[in-house]
Amino acid sequence: MATKTNRNNLKCYICGKMFTNATVLTPCGHSFDRQCILQYKYCPIDLCNTPVFEYYLSENNYNQSTENIYEIFLLDTSTSMWYSDSFTGLFGTSRFQIAIKFLEHVFQHRWNSLTNQISLITFDKYPIEHFSFETIRQHHLEILEKLQPNGSQTCLFDALKFSLEKFEKLNEILNRSTRQSIYVLSDGADNFNSSGNQKHYIKFIKEYSKKLNIRGNIIQVGDKNLSYTKNLCQDINYQFHHFNSYNTEESINSYLLSSNIH
Repeated sequence: MATKTNRNNLKCYICGKMFTNATVLTPCGHSFDRQCILQYKYCPIDLCNTPVFEYYLSENNYNQSTENIYEIFLLDTSTSMWYSDSFTGLFGTSRFQIAIKFLEHVFQHRWNSLTNQISLITFDKYPIEHFSFETIRQHHLEILEKLQPNGSQTCLFDALKFSLEKFEKLNEILNRSTRQSIYVLSDGADNFNSSGNQKHYIKFIKEYSKKLNIRGNIIQVGDKNLSYTKNLCQDINYQFHHFNSYNTEESINSYLLSSNIH
């Protein structure tokens, strides 16, 4: 049975209109309407620059049966993320820099993907959505560059609840369930919820995530609060991952190549 898909994913990158003659530039895999890409000498996608030759173009069979993947990335912007794992916390790579580096790698990995739809939400005391289920392009990397860890608290429950409600609304709009994942990047310095009652909210997140079939991940950034984060992941049935300043590159590359991230 054909699966509905977000109409934005059926639009040409160049003209912004629905595909009428979808064509793929085979060396790089980027898709455009044929009449649009033939106006260029090089692929117009940022950082690509693949030359455009007639023999590089082939028909793209992208159609309504394509299944979209929806991902929400939750980034902790509380002040604790400003510190590093050094003895004083004032020297070396900060936890926030590690988290941003991970997101930059993910965004580049998802660059102009027709199926991966990404939302970025930062959270401290309140969640703030920076963009909602979009195809990754240059301006999304520019958003990352402007973010700073200056929040006073880390209310993880509020951010998770906000994300789960987004997925529930998305399913209602599409009239079906979707492939959907949540990735939390935090150092684990968590107040959990602005109103307290942690035990109740742990149960709520676990049941809500199961109901929506969410693939949940918490990425512990830095070495502080490791036990807390591991226990939390067990309690809500989310996958636990760990990055620090000593293994950032290796862990990110391994993570992107693994089945943990679509």
